[in-house]
Amino acid sequence: MKNWFFMPLTAAFLFIGSSKIQSQPRLVVFIAVDQGMPELLEKYDHLFTGGYRWLKNNGVQFSQAYHEHGYTATGPAHFVLSSGQYPGAGGVIGNQWFDRELKRGWYCVEDTLSQVLRDGSTGRSYRLIQSTTLGDWMKQANPESKVVSVAGKDRASVLLGGKNPDTALWYDRAGGWTSSTYYHSSLPRWVQNFNAQLNIASFVDSTWQRLVSEDIYTSNTRADNFYGEADWTMSKGYSPTFPIDFKEMGAEAIIGSYAYIPHGDNTVLKLGLTAVNEYHMGKDEIPDILFLGLSATDGVGHSFGPHSHEQLDNYLRLDKNLGAFIQKLESEVGSGKVLYILSSDHGALGLPEYLKSQGIDSGRIPHLKRDSLYTFVQNEIEKQVGPGKVTRYGNFFYYDKSINQMEQEVATEILKSHLSKLDGIHTVITKEDMLKGGDSVYKTRLKNMVHPDKSPDVYLIPKKYWTWKYPQGASHGSPYDYDAHVPLIFARAGQKAKIKLVRVKTVDIAPTVAKILQIDFPKSIDGKALNLDE
Repeated sequence: MKNWFFMPLTAAFLFIGSSKIQSQPRLVVFIAVDQGMPELLEKYDHLFTGGYRWLKNNGVQFSQAYHEHGYTATGPAHFVLSSGQYPGAGGVIGNQWFDRELKRGWYCVEDTLSQVLRDGSTGRSYRLIQSTTLGDWMKQANPESKVVSVAGKDRASVLLGGKNPDTALWYDRAGGWTSSTYYHSSLPRWVQNFNAQLNIASFVDSTWQRLVSEDIYTSNTRADNFYGEADWTMSKGYSPTFPIDFKEMGAEAIIGSYAYIPHGDNTVLKLGLTAVNEYHMGKDEIPDILFLGLSATDGVGHSFGPHSHEQLDNYLRLDKNLGAFIQKLESEVGSGKVLYILSSDHGALGLPEYLKSQGIDSGRIPHLKRDSLYTFVQNEIEKQVGPGKVTRYGNFFYYDKSINQMEQEVATEILKSHLSKLDGIHTVITKEDMLKGGDSVYKTRLKNMVHPDKSPDVYLIPKKYWTWKYPQGASHGSPYDYDAHVPLIFARAGQKAKIKLVRVKTVDIAPTVAKILQIDFPKSIDGKALNLDE
């Protein structure tokens, strides 16, 4: 047994002894809906008849589940969901960050020792991340357990799957799903066969129509044509409305963005079912786990905002497709033999234009002024401190290791005094100040985001309801509740539905699943197992 386990197996059995959730499940299906929002699940609850309805009717729902880290992005949060650790502790501090040693950006699942199977480009894997995950704990307890991760995004698949899954698959933006040589020497034949049947280019001849009658949309959300939404076609000028003619987007755009439209999520579900059959998952008493990363809610939400007709349609389609997916699994694996977990990596901020219409002080941080200020402070730092001492990467600032204490203080003062004047900025804060934490939930979230070596030295924190997204669309990434609040449901056929109002953390999800499966997990993680019965 590896040294990152501390609790003996007998203790683990005692630990879960009070649980009333039937017998141990044969299969766990962990569904992470990218940019899933409890607000929308509640708002559209009366419209659901498929998977969302089934999960709620058969689930223990935690209505107050939050990510307790400050940068609510895809990479850090998928790491949290699978590992039970905060991003700062695990070093997965963003989707990408500046590497001071390499003097370049680093992608969170980058692996220069492997190659992507589709085209031989730089590989993706969990190789350089030290923390273990739920799938790893399952493999440690039962080497015959199957661990499969399928997602639209590579970072979602990799970070959910952990160090040693049987496979990790993601959309290759070229018409199929792929992996890297970290996992396979060549793409498995069954995945090749699956890809061969997709023919995603054929979608260019289709139109994204409303799933149900238009009055359902007009009576449940805001106007369809709303300024601030992105327009995917622009063929008739700016008119971001249904229906969306994929032909006007073109084959290249459709193929590249397939994972971020509702059809892409349905394909992830189908590939997940194919993997269950291929690996004979859920066929014996040794538990297996299937991770599913669904990306369309994020793609649609970024473009049109959470309160759009497009996002409502996406939720309705996912509800329908999840229903078929669950029905198939319940039939093939056995009713009550599958445990489903539904959660998300983050929420989202509504379109600033919409929030303003609701009387909320909201806005977009102006990019021209931002870029002008960035150039100014960079020049000032070079004058007063010297060249090469401070690097801007995105909206973060990194100090070179050669900078001394006095130079650091000068650079910090320049950044704070000037960048705090930028419209929409709440505070300009240093890494050291963030590590001190504080007496608010937001300061705690910022602290949980920081890694002492990898993290930027200076952060710009937007005001509440302000976004970096410009000039259109919606986004996330802040420490505020609208980005941190996510759904959390543990569901199983026959489970009595209940809603729990207790506030819980997303780092608690992985150890809770381990508790249900009666397997050990590292004592050092930040999360704790939840009690589903109290």
